[in-house]
Amino acid sequence: MKQILQSFKTGDLTVEDVPAPAIRPGFVVVGNTYSLISSGTEGGTVKLGKMNMLQKARARPEQVKKVLKVVRTDGVLAAYSAVSKTIEMPIPLGYCCAGRVIEVGEGVSDLNPGQAVACGGAGFANHAEVVSVPRNLVVEVPEGVSERHAAFTTLGSIAMQSLRVADVRLGENVVVIGLGLVGILTVQLLKAAGCRVFGIDVSQERLDFADEHVLCSGALRSADNLVEQVTAFSHGHGADSVIITAATPNSDPVSLAGELARLKGRVVVVGRTEMTAPRETFLFKELELRTSFAYGPGTGDPSYEEGGLDYPVGYVRWTENRNMQAFVNLIAAGDLDLESMISHEFPIAEAAQAFDLVTGRNRESSLAILLKYPPSETKPTRRIELGASRPTGGSELGVGVIGAGSHATNFVVPILAKTPGLALRGICSASGVRAQALGRQYRFNLCASDPQELLSDEGTNGVVILTRHDTHAPLTVAALEAGKHVFVEKPMAMSLDELRRIVATAQRTSLTVQVGFNRRFAPLAMRLKRFFTARSQPMAITFRANVGYRPPEHWLHDPAQGGGVILGEAVHFIDFCHWLTGSPPVEVATRAVNGESTGLINADNVHISLSFADGSIATVIYLSNGDPALSREQVEVYAEGGVAVLEDFKRLTLSRSGTKRTIRRLQDRGHKDQMRALCSAWQGSEPELPLASSALSVLATLKAVESMEAHKPLEIDLDEVST
Repeated sequence: MKQILQSFKTGDLTVEDVPAPAIRPGFVVVGNTYSLISSGTEGGTVKLGKMNMLQKARARPEQVKKVLKVVRTDGVLAAYSAVSKTIEMPIPLGYCCAGRVIEVGEGVSDLNPGQAVACGGAGFANHAEVVSVPRNLVVEVPEGVSERHAAFTTLGSIAMQSLRVADVRLGENVVVIGLGLVGILTVQLLKAAGCRVFGIDVSQERLDFADEHVLCSGALRSADNLVEQVTAFSHGHGADSVIITAATPNSDPVSLAGELARLKGRVVVVGRTEMTAPRETFLFKELELRTSFAYGPGTGDPSYEEGGLDYPVGYVRWTENRNMQAFVNLIAAGDLDLESMISHEFPIAEAAQAFDLVTGRNRESSLAILLKYPPSETKPTRRIELGASRPTGGSELGVGVIGAGSHATNFVVPILAKTPGLALRGICSASGVRAQALGRQYRFNLCASDPQELLSDEGTNGVVILTRHDTHAPLTVAALEAGKHVFVEKPMAMSLDELRRIVATAQRTSLTVQVGFNRRFAPLAMRLKRFFTARSQPMAITFRANVGYRPPEHWLHDPAQGGGVILGEAVHFIDFCHWLTGSPPVEVATRAVNGESTGLINADNVHISLSFADGSIATVIYLSNGDPALSREQVEVYAEGGVAVLEDFKRLTLSRSGTKRTIRRLQDRGHKDQMRALCSAWQGSEPELPLASSALSVLATLKAVESMEAHKPLEIDLDEVST
C-alpha cells in the first residue's frame, strides 16, 4: 500500500510502498477514501523536519535533555549512535481520515466490513491507503454523509472539545482568535450551539472567507480599535469566552484574550501558543485560563485508546469517541458547511504538492486540504519483497526479526547485520513502516506487518522476537511450531503456564530457544566470572540497578502488556546473579518501599533477596527513585577473600590478597557476543545459554513478583519447570 512518510533527518516527504498494517484485537482495519491534512499540527511537524540539527535542538529542548541523560549514563558514542539511528526512522503523518471497514479485530462486534467510518489518532489514522485504528477512535458515518466530509471528524472533535471546555451557553458572545482550519470549524460549531461569534485573524483573506460564508463578523489583529469592536459586538460586556485556535510562538493571543473577555470570563487555549497570562488583567478580572487538549477525555490514555476501555457516560459524558460521533451527526443534520472549506484535493501520489501548501513553500492560499485514495484491496498486502538483499555465500542461516522498535533499531538489527553466518531474511512490525525502513536500510529480503509472513517463509531458519512482553510467549511457541529456532527478548514468558508451554514445545520440536540475557556475554562479566572460577565457598552478590523514573502510564507498568518492572527488567539482574553462581535459585524474598502518599511507584523500588542451592546469596536492588547521573548498574561480588566490582560494564575492579587491579574498556553489555553465540547454536553447536538456565531465571523472577505481592519469602520449586 501507499503511505506518506517524512524523513526527520532531511525533512523530505515521500510516498512509499509499505506493508498494510496488521489487524489486532480491538482494532479496525480501514481502507481510506480521504484523509485531511492538519495544517497546524502537521505543518509544524513538517517544518521541524526541514530544520537543521541545531534548529531542531532549539525547537525540542526536552529531547536534548534526554540525549544528555544518555551521554551521562552511557557515554557520548552511545548517545550519538542512538540519535543517529532514531532520526533515520521515517515519521508517519496524519491523524484524521475516513473510509470503509476492511476487517475487524477480535472483540469488535459492532462494526462490519464495508461500513463507512471516520477515524482519528496520531500513529493510527495516517495518510495511507490502509490504516489500523483502535475501536475507540473509530465512529460509524451516518448514511448520507460523504466520506469526503467525514474526513473532517477528528479536527472537528478537537474544535468541539474546546466548546465543552469553554462551557459555552446558548446566546453567549464568544471570540475566536485564529481563523485557520480548526478556528473555522470552531466558529461553525459555536453557531450551531446558538452562540454569537466574533473572529480575529492576522489574515484579511481568512476574515473575508468568514464574512462571505456568513460565519461571523470579525477584525484584523492589527486593527487599532479591536477592543472597541469586540466591546460593541458584546453590547459593552466583553466576551463570555475567548477560544484561541491560533498557532504562534508568543503569548500575544493570551494577552489579547484577557483584554477582550468580560469580568469572570473564560479563556480557552487550543492552538500552539505561549500561555504567559498578564497577571493584572487575569487577576483583577478573575478570568479563568483553561486548556483544551485534543479530542476529549481518553486522549493519551492507553487503556482507553488502545485497550478499548470506555468511560461510563454517567461520569464522562463526552469522550473522544462521543465527540467524534457528535460531529458526524452534525454533518448528517446539515448544520455544518464543510464543502466550502475544501480549498484543495490531491491524490496521494501528489502528497508533496499538498504539503507545499501547508508549509508555505507554495504561497497559494489554502484552508482544508484533502488527500484522496484509490479503492482499497479487500485483502490488504502485508508482505513486500524488497529485492535488495545482501550478497551471501549461500550457507548462511536466514533470520527473521519480529519487532522494529528502538531496541531493534539501536542494538539488535545493526549487530545481526554484522554477524557472520546470518542472512537477513525478513523483518516485521505491526504498522509495517519501521519494518520497511529497517528492511531497506539493512537490505532484508522482505518486510511485513504480520509475523505469520515470516513464520511461513521457507527461507527463514530462525526468528528474533523483539516485540512487547505480552507477545513473547505466543510468538515463541508459534515459531517453534513453524519449525524455527527462536531468540526472544526478556521476559520469555509472563506466567508459569506460558513458561511451561515454551519448554514443552522446545523439547518436542528439538529446536533452540535463547533469551536476551545479554549481560552474561559482556566481556567484563566473563572476566569477573573467571576471577571466581576456582572457588569452593558460596558467593555474596549485590546488584544495584539505578534505572530512573518511569511514569505510571508507561507501557511497562501495564499488567497485560508489560507485566511490571520486575518481570520486564529486573529479570536481567536476577539472571546475571544466577549465571554468576552457576547454581539454581531455591528461595526468593522481595520487599518494595512503602510510600503510599509520596508519589513513588512502590513496585519500581525493590530489594530482591535470592538464595541458591550452593549456599550463595544475592541481593538485587532495583531503584527508580535515584539520580540517573550516577552509574546505572553496579555489581559487587565477594567470595574466598576476593572482591570484584563491575560498574556499568565498562570498569571492573578485582581485589585479592591485598592486590587490586582495574580493567577499563568501552561499555559493552554483551549484545554482539550474544548474537555470535546465537548463530553457533542455530548451526548446531551446544547453546552457550541453555533453555534450562533461562527458564530457571524466569521462574525465579515470577516467584519474586509473587513474593512482593504476598509479603513473604517463597521457595522456588525447580520441578515446576521441567527441562
